[in-house]
Amino acid sequence: MQCRFIDTGFNDAYTNMAVDEALLNCCEIPTLRIYGWKPAISIGYSQNIQKEINLEECKRLNIGIVRRITGGKAVYHDKELTYSFILPENANLLPKDITESYRLIANALVLAIKKIGIKAEIKNQVEKFLTPICFNSSNWYELAVNNKKISGSAQRRFNGKILQHGPILMDFDHEKNALLFKSDNEINNPDNLKKRITSIKHELNKNISYNELTEAVKQGFKENFNFNIVKDSLTEEEKASAEILKKEKYSTEEWNYGLLTKTI
Repeated sequence: MQCRFIDTGFNDAYTNMAVDEALLNCCEIPTLRIYGWKPAISIGYSQNIQKEINLEECKRLNIGIVRRITGGKAVYHDKELTYSFILPENANLLPKDITESYRLIANALVLAIKKIGIKAEIKNQVEKFLTPICFNSSNWYELAVNNKKISGSAQRRFNGKILQHGPILMDFDHEKNALLFKSDNEINNPDNLKKRITSIKHELNKNISYNELTEAVKQGFKENFNFNIVKDSLTEEEKASAEILKKEKYSTEEWNYGLLTKTI
């Protein structure tokens, strides 16, 4: 089966989330998107931004904030690569059972990380703590290395389409993460974050490039799903949709700071 491969590079938070939703709206065949971030925090669809994010520190450090259409907890996006996998449900690549579909995509990520010399395992249990930080809790079928989380994902199904996206940590700033999120739970202090979260740099004791990891992720999905990968770019329709979503949704205070009760 053919799969589009799109690398949109590094963008601001509003653009990144607008492009993901635009792809979800326009998707006709499986699409794998790779991208990076200008430093930003994305919060889960139902999170209360005032209660869980240190807004003063974000403003002082010029860190953007955006609400995702997917659930889960907040992520500080900095030294990472994010994948986004979008496909129609009738492509029959993923089962209707959401947790099982997480497992299948996680296997593609295991294959990808293996290509850069890291043996990751798929977590098969849920570990939830009083934390606003995505990487300080584990959900079904997320990736760990030496029992420390290295990648997390979130999924949304809408109008017969599936979107799953998530970061792979190239590095992780434990001190800054502890600073940017509000929590009285000591499990969220830097020392405890170091016990629970790892990165490619930490595991390999060296940096790898964005391009090197991009190629590994592309090959991991290709092998896992037996795809014919076709390099592509956003269509004019997708670009136009993303521009509207960025302006009218993702850059608005109503979307990012309000308590949401409506669907996307």
